[in-house]
Amino acid sequence: MSTRARLVLERTLRTLALLGVATALWLASRPAGATRSAPSVLQWTAGELADSSAAAMTTALFREVLAAGEDTPREDTPREVLLELPAIPGQRARALLGVVNGADIGVRWRDETRAAGLALSATAVAGPSGAIDVRVAGPRPQPGATNRPALPVLLGDAGGLLDSIRSTPVMAWRLASVSPPLRATLGPLRAATMAQVPARLPTFSRRAMLMALPGWESKFVAAALEEAGWHVDGRYRLSPSTVVTVGEPGRLDTARYAVVVVLDSMMVDAAALTRFVQQGGGLVLSGDALRVPSLARLSPVRATAVRGGVAGALLTNTPARGLEAWELVTNRGALVVRSDASDHGHPEPVLVAQRVGAGRVVASAYRRSWRWRMEGTDNGAAEHRAWWGSVLALAAGVSVPSDVPFGDAYPGDAAPYADLVARVGRPDTSAAGDGAAGDRLSGRKATGVTARLAPLFERVRRAPGVLFLVIALSLLGEWSSRRLRGHR
Repeated sequence: MSTRARLVLERTLRTLALLGVATALWLASRPAGATRSAPSVLQWTAGELADSSAAAMTTALFREVLAAGEDTPREDTPREVLLELPAIPGQRARALLGVVNGADIGVRWRDETRAAGLALSATAVAGPSGAIDVRVAGPRPQPGATNRPALPVLLGDAGGLLDSIRSTPVMAWRLASVSPPLRATLGPLRAATMAQVPARLPTFSRRAMLMALPGWESKFVAAALEEAGWHVDGRYRLSPSTVVTVGEPGRLDTARYAVVVVLDSMMVDAAALTRFVQQGGGLVLSGDALRVPSLARLSPVRATAVRGGVAGALLTNTPARGLEAWELVTNRGALVVRSDASDHGHPEPVLVAQRVGAGRVVASAYRRSWRWRMEGTDNGAAEHRAWWGSVLALAAGVSVPSDVPFGDAYPGDAAPYADLVARVGRPDTSAAGDGAAGDRLSGRKATGVTARLAPLFERVRRAPGVLFLVIALSLLGEWSSRRLRGHR
């Protein structure tokens, strides 16, 4: 190699070493999050977003955000993820995003759903109150409209204006009475629905008699019924000769009680219950009450064997699968109202009804339903209450079962767009581009060079040994070349 070429090589290596030292000093003087790269932009198909198990979203979030690598410093873990959503995610996926957003990880999303308009839903509440649950979902916010005053949402029916509130992600009402049709108005947007007005029980017939052994099941079933609007009287048998009463239990008569609930294999007066049902009363046989021999002629089912609950199902979106239940054989003429999926390849009936005389008998297969309320999700109490309210409403012949419990703090599937906004926030309306998103994190205005070099600086920060190796090899190469030329 010529002397001139060696001189060029030595100067290049010296310059590279000096640049490495300058970069190390610059990185050392910067805050820990100043060179953080742009957030991951995650994309899914509409099919993946609708996946009820949210498997694709869970895997991607865990890989990109929650698991940054064992060799990554904790302060360098990504703290924000940017989503591009072509469709509204399913219920479990929205819940997952809400959990991530509630942790120390920000979630922003770009709205590619093209959703617009105003949605209105009205659902009759199962129970004696005759109430209506109303939910309203508003349109997505328009770019540039953030500084405009929010328009109020007007809710009315055939009788006039019912309420006027500021537009929020969660808009819900429970109305004691409604004159259809229901109407919701937000500026120029309109939505209407013919709400089904449930039948009301007379005040003197909103009573239910509860017959059970004292225990967790009787305690929490009584609590759920009272929360749903029923006046509960109870007879808890401690022994063949000792009965503890709750409320003011009286003679079984359709003028006093609408429904009688029997929860277990306690001693009951089968003749009195038969007379009550034939005169128009409702009877609910739940759990071990399906095995009482004296009530076999009234029961619409025959309980054969107990199937265990699925471990962990109480904390999923199908919590009833986590409860023990009787396997039922239905009578001819009985109506299967609800079935659960099973491991046998065929649905298992869990709620069966049959008319007896002028009344109805309803059989519920679940045992120890109190576990749904006490060991389930945050919505377990509301779901347990809604279940028992629908069972008694079926036996009394009023209202309709409500599939969506009102106790949830979020709109849920009744208004999925509003549910996503409530959990994650409004969509990001800024211009697309990873550079702009990344520089928003560092508080600097984006430039093309900075946006391109930010990932490189982040990699150098995460692997300082590479920078040290470059500096050391450059200095060693220059020194070796000088020694070969006879210079120190």
